[in-house]
Amino acid sequence: MKNENREEFLQGKYEYYRTYHTWVVILSALASVTFWVSDCQIFGRLAWETLLPRTFILLPLVLFVLASRKTNNYKIMIPFAYVILHGIMWCTIWAIVYLPDKQYAREGFIIMHLMFFAVGFCASFKTSTLAHSLVIVNIIVSNTFNHYESFALMLSLAIPCVIAICGVLRVMEQVYMDLHKAMKSLETTVVLDPLTKVYNRHKLSEMTTRDTANAYLEDMLNAVMMVDVDHFKKVNDTYGHEAGDKVLVYVANQIRSQIRENDAIIRWGGEEFVVIMKNCLPGIAKRRAESIRIAVEENKNEVCPITVSIGVGMFSGTNYKKAILEADKAMYDAKQKGRNQVVMWELQ
Repeated sequence: MKNENREEFLQGKYEYYRTYHTWVVILSALASVTFWVSDCQIFGRLAWETLLPRTFILLPLVLFVLASRKTNNYKIMIPFAYVILHGIMWCTIWAIVYLPDKQYAREGFIIMHLMFFAVGFCASFKTSTLAHSLVIVNIIVSNTFNHYESFALMLSLAIPCVIAICGVLRVMEQVYMDLHKAMKSLETTVVLDPLTKVYNRHKLSEMTTRDTANAYLEDMLNAVMMVDVDHFKKVNDTYGHEAGDKVLVYVANQIRSQIRENDAIIRWGGEEFVVIMKNCLPGIAKRRAESIRIAVEENKNEVCPITVSIGVGMFSGTNYKKAILEADKAMYDAKQKGRNQVVMWELQ
């Protein structure tokens, strides 16, 4: 998988599990605080010694919750979640220092594996494996001062747990990969014109939604072109609808060859295409439109000679509907003037 696709996959995976992921971390931290009850049982009294270690995790938890409201970037929230989990483990190790009987530490560490397993659903396999493997390191390091009575047993239980859980998370990542591919395929079907392989009107609605992180248009000068195939009805009547489809594919390909990679082509309906050019000055927009007109006229298709009429409008990322209407009026003006030409709305 290419890096950009991998990034998209991991971000999508986090967003899919985001609510679950956040609550797993919150509930894990809160549950760890309740371990103070078992401390009291071990002491046979209120275990004031372990109250601070048991509640200290609430401080980073508050920061985690605040961060989760500010960002949905998996590169921030996944590592933060693992910091909380390792924080829970080290708070537990801190509390164990004061316990008169440390034999129950292994049960506490087994519970830690379940927390890492739950959070691992959102992380990449490599990240979850690395973070979970550090549990073994935590046990080994903490044994140097806690001197666990059942240290060997802890390791013999922990290592198989880590291996098994990492294996399950690898399988679950592949399951989500299949789901991700299915969702991307469905998204493509919804916004892509099946004939010309350019966007359809559904994509325009997505691109111009101002309250989404993926909004295509911003508060900058943009251009919109309305491209219409001249005498297209005559093509269908003379050569048939299959030939007409070939002409539409040809025109879409010629438009694609003359615009930038981040510009968008939308099949508006029938023989009309809308081209949105992000951050584009009027002079550049007109030159691009002229290059499209020339490319369609001078290149050969499989049916017959074809020309297009193009209207160009400008807008600043807000009222795109007005810009499309103006481009449509400019295109109509181009047809009235004899077709096979470009008309700028501002220059009328």
